[in-house]
Amino acid sequence: MDCFPAGKGITDGYKQAAVKQVWLKKIRVVVSLIFLALTTLLFVDFERMGETPAATVLLYPQFVPSLLKFTQTLAWAATGFLAVLALTLLFGRVYCSMICPLGTLQDIVIRVAAKLRWPRRVKFLYQNPNDRLRYGVLALVAMSFLGGGALGLRLLDPFSNYGRIASDLFRPLYVAAHNGAGQLLETVGINGPIPLQWKAPSPVTLTISIVLLAGLLWLSATRGRLFCNTLCPVGALLGLVARFALFKIRIPKGACILCARCSINCKAGCIRLKTKEVDFSRCVACFNCITVCEAHGIGYARPAPVIFHPSPPTARSQDGKGVTRRTLLHGAALFLVVSIGLAHRAGIGAKPRNRVPSTVVIPRHGPVAPPGAGSLARFNELCIACHLCVSACPYGVLQPAVLDYGLLGLLQPRMDYAAGYCSYECHRCGQICPTGAIRPLDLPTKQITQMGVARFIRDNCIVHTDHSRCGLCADYCPTKAVHLVPYQDGLTIPELTETLCVGCGSCENACPVRPYRAIYVDGHPVQKLAERPRAKPLGPEDQGEITF
Repeated sequence: MDCFPAGKGITDGYKQAAVKQVWLKKIRVVVSLIFLALTTLLFVDFERMGETPAATVLLYPQFVPSLLKFTQTLAWAATGFLAVLALTLLFGRVYCSMICPLGTLQDIVIRVAAKLRWPRRVKFLYQNPNDRLRYGVLALVAMSFLGGGALGLRLLDPFSNYGRIASDLFRPLYVAAHNGAGQLLETVGINGPIPLQWKAPSPVTLTISIVLLAGLLWLSATRGRLFCNTLCPVGALLGLVARFALFKIRIPKGACILCARCSINCKAGCIRLKTKEVDFSRCVACFNCITVCEAHGIGYARPAPVIFHPSPPTARSQDGKGVTRRTLLHGAALFLVVSIGLAHRAGIGAKPRNRVPSTVVIPRHGPVAPPGAGSLARFNELCIACHLCVSACPYGVLQPAVLDYGLLGLLQPRMDYAAGYCSYECHRCGQICPTGAIRPLDLPTKQITQMGVARFIRDNCIVHTDHSRCGLCADYCPTKAVHLVPYQDGLTIPELTETLCVGCGSCENACPVRPYRAIYVDGHPVQKLAERPRAKPLGPEDQGEITF
């Protein structure tokens, strides 16, 4: 990277270096949009992106997932956070401007808001640093995590927040558009793409994602990158590191003509013209200041200050008509309403209630964590609820929890057997988990990992209550832990062999009894190992997807 050398006067070499630095913003925009597009595709269409090298490249530099995974594995593949720290020590918070998908989303909102309020000249003003808040948040998040609670990290980590927005709000739109395009092609006699599936999360989960996105839209449109410099723990930590960066954005005192363009366009509000200083701990390396300064009076430099004479700036047109901020907020609200409407209109994952009522409430003692979680305590400590495993799950059994794990486990994935079941031939969630909260088990090990044990409630079973033939739970059990034994009048009723059960939930998902099922899975606080099935288990082609 070319940097301004120290010295008096300006030469052709200085001008050339300044012109080269103008390209930094273009590079930043291209790289950040690539990361945002591929990360979004990873969450909304995992079938296409999840098992490609691009997924590994995208997840490697994500700071919090990489850090948590490194604490568990100490593997080189989990050293992305060290690369980010090294990059920050060189050039500042480049992670915030190029790699973080939530940061790029804020940049897009800021860009749109700037266009809508044109010709308003003052976009942003210098903001006094709120060090008590940002470092206080960082300290609280760090202490809570070290104490075994990851709720603060989960709610404020930028990658997790973007993952929830993409998985819960963007994905239903993508699925509806994808399936709609396929149906349209089929109407004209062309084979469309394979339809995608989406299982709607709970209303509480959707509400949290909607509030998060709406708040982020408003904050970005009005205050720029304030979230990154007050509430984001990653931004606060990288800001501390950026104070010692080798190259920093500086304003040579002899070069600035006080046109204020750099300060007006600084989305971080960290350029103070009164002292001609840049608070580099809050600078998000967007390079807007370098681009708008036609006098070349600001740029990356070594610690020695730069002194050179600026070239005269050119006048800019201030013509144009603006749109009020209220219009922007109304448009955002309309987008959210349309998103929810399209998701419900798609009707993906809906299941009808069966015809047989039941009366015995399921006495479930604990939630069921994904295979490879190990224990609920370990899982709750490491999971940041990014919902990547939720997007990756082909049968939709992984759903965000509300209070299933308690308040500290808010939004973490749980096995929801009303939505789907854990396929005997799938171990995708452990292979993609970016933090190691779900360990990457090989398929034979996953197939004997006992997440929980099925329990049978005879008083709810339609064989007992209605004297009707059923047996769906036994038909769909891949390990034959559920089998049928003689009952009455030639009927058979389920019986369980707990040592064979892995808690996959195929039986619970298949059970047609409503509102309380006759068979359910009770989760283990610490996962165990089951016996291997004595007979050949059903393959995925035999199981299919259950639609009861």
